Amino acid sequence: MLHITGVPTYAGALYPGTDTTPAALRNSGLQLAFEQAGVSVTDAGDIALPDNLPRHNTAPVRNWPGPRLVWESITAQGESWFAPDKFNLLLGGDCSIIVGTTDYLAKLYGDKLYLIVIDAHVDVVKPDPEVCVGAAAMGLWFLTNENLLWTKPATISSEQITVVGCQQVLSEVYGIHTIALETLRESKLQSIAAVLAAIPDDAKLLVHFDVDAINQQEMPAAYAPSETGLTIVECKELLTRLVTDPRTIAMEVTEFSAQRDTDGSNAVSLIRLLSESISLGLKARPAKKVVRSMS
Repeated sequence: MLHITGVPTYAGALYPGTDTTPAALRNSGLQLAFEQAGVSVTDAGDIALPDNLPRHNTAPVRNWPGPRLVWESITAQGESWFAPDKFNLLLGGDCSIIVGTTDYLAKLYGDKLYLIVIDAHVDVVKPDPEVCVGAAAMGLWFLTNENLLWTKPATISSEQITVVGCQQVLSEVYGIHTIALETLRESKLQSIAAVLAAIPDDAKLLVHFDVDAINQQEMPAAYAPSETGLTIVECKELLTRLVTDPRTIAMEVTEFSAQRDTDGSNAVSLIRLLSESISLGLKARPAKKVVRSMS
């Protein structure tokens, strides 16, 4: 029922840490936690990435073309990490992997694909030839803007993307729908119900969960921890609601830095959050109708 794949990369980031996350979560008992929660698991291992990805601080995109090589690898190996008959969990990796994941799913589902992004930031930084910035801050920009660095999926538009829990909404978000953390809390998380209700019944949903959406006190091992943010309890409720929706086909978890998690306690907290919310969501899904043959 659950298909797990790792994407061990920090090509879109400045410092290492997210590249060791898939191994750290597995070693801390990820699969066992799901099995104890009553979810059957298959683990496809890790996406094969090119050796010796470039590292540099040259504008406009740090480590380019490293991030693009990672996205191409994710797209090319889509059949290994995506199982259409299961719920798919991708373990990042820095948050720029959303570009490759979306690219592959858009090839399968075209304009039926919608993205719900849980993130403290709206990653729409535009590449600037005078400034070097990591692709982790640019993922949604690459998905919503025609550019010479990466060919965006033709079927993805800003109207198909919602960012939830952002702490600062930029003046230019290229038409992407945003729900600020304060608004989300004021609605007692009900604003996510309105988002889901506006998405077509035949859509396919990719949930991108950036762990820096959780407050620093509860998740200090986020790559870029936030002083304020969602509580783990709030995240559990939000993720459970999203997984309960039968249109949700995949979730990617990014920006957890195993390098910051010196005693392994944050990995255990993240595993508990994922296993509890995903298992509750899958069990709460409406039963599939059985079509009987008339012959």
